Amino acid sequence: MDKITMSIRVTANEKKMLMKRAERLGLSVNSLIRFWINTEPNSPRAFAKRTCGTCNGTGKIDDVNICKKCQGAGFAYIEI
Repeated sequence: MDKITMSIRVTANEKKMLMKRAERLGLSVNSLIRFWINTEPNSPRAFAKRTCGTCNGTGKIDDVNICKKCQGAGFAYIEI
């Protein structure tokens, strides 16, 4: 598979939104953008959604502390 370098311009507010969403999903901003690009209907998926084994998909450990592995999402995206 060929790799294509891509640049996008975002405002400061859009950058904050992307960073928050990526953090919530346990991804980097670049991984989040790659996920969006690769989940187009005519494009092969580059990531698989896996349930977090540490917290068993709940997002919390001991019903109090947020799981650090999946950052409270209960799942993680694993690159295929």
